[in-house]
Amino acid sequence: MAYQNQYDKTGAASASGARAEEKFKQSIETFFGGTVTDASLSEQYSHIDFTCDVKFKVDVKSMKDPNTIWIELKNVKGDDGWLHGDASHFAFERHNCFLVVSKSNLISLVDAKVDMKTIVDKADDCLYKLYTRSNRKDLLTKLRPTDLTLIPYFLITKFS
Repeated sequence: MAYQNQYDKTGAASASGARAEEKFKQSIETFFGGTVTDASLSEQYSHIDFTCDVKFKVDVKSMKDPNTIWIELKNVKGDDGWLHGDASHFAFERHNCFLVVSKSNLISLVDAKVDMKTIVDKADDCLYKLYTRSNRKDLLTKLRPTDLTLIPYFLITKFS
């Protein structure tokens, strides 16, 4: 049973807090694959709910165009591009923040949005289609930044 403050006569605040804590725990474990451990009773008295052992590898992508996001499926040598590299998460730079998504969710989004059978000749035409540059073995596509909000994400404020 969750702690119920003596002033929480109906238990509604306690129940709401317990629900939020459980959702947070599930979100962290699902999004990062980390371990979330319930705080000890003494930690709870110090206003600590969980200890999070979260480690992830991030590939940061600078903002080249505010209206599109480039996705690299194959690099210039024809090897796996950054989408299939060792990063567990990608941080896409936006004007005031970084939008962070997990690799597995981004791959699912690309699979759902991109027509993998259509290859176009011009970079301007590769939104949701594939593009390869002349004399290179790369394979690229573009998404809209708003597409990233269709999958779980979080924002990190950019400091200047």
